[in-house]
Amino acid sequence: MDSPNKIINSLILIALISIFSCSSKNDENEVSKEGKPYSGLDEETQLLGMGFQKLSEWSRHWKSVDSDFELGTFKFSRKDTIESIERPEELYITQGSPFYPYLKKQPDGQGVVDIYSYKIVFPEEGNPYFNPDSEVTYFRTDGMRERLLFMGPSGAFEDMVWLTSDILLVVGHFEDENGVSPKAWLIYPKDGIVTQYDSPISSKEYKRESFLLKRFTGVSLVNGF
Repeated sequence: MDSPNKIINSLILIALISIFSCSSKNDENEVSKEGKPYSGLDEETQLLGMGFQKLSEWSRHWKSVDSDFELGTFKFSRKDTIESIERPEELYITQGSPFYPYLKKQPDGQGVVDIYSYKIVFPEEGNPYFNPDSEVTYFRTDGMRERLLFMGPSGAFEDMVWLTSDILLVVGHFEDENGVSPKAWLIYPKDGIVTQYDSPISSKEYKRESFLLKRFTGVSLVNGF
């Protein structure tokens, strides 16, 4: 027969296991909640609708590409964490630069976002040209340059708008074996989260720099690919 001390120790061990088990389940519930799109699908869908209304030029552009383009057909496809890449660098885009009118100030004055200066290169000599890659760049007021989103030669960022002081909407396109499709990204810089929304349409004839050429009419650009 077990001694009273052994019985007491066994009861204490069982109690501890029970406590840790409940704690683990609570942690799993918290992780499960955080694994959903950051604002929730319904709220993000409403935010997309608000943002698309402010990006009417981009919407009209894609409607002219494909008459089946509809803003209400974008669907959530994935959620990712932002790869934290930053370095000290002050904003170098000043008045007179073709990019200056398209900088988007963070509503609380914490910096500006640029999506064009990485894509379009202005060399000291010769004509500007397109870089194959694209970047959503956040020039923060603390003197840091932060990469919020990056894309290789398969796509490009075309327009953007701050929806709130914490959420940035960026739109553009991506090419796969089916053709070129519009994309939308909701970026949460403070939380390091980005969610992607896809349009069902796809175009085999889409000229990937066509929106940028419209936006920078009057600026001499050549294809850098």
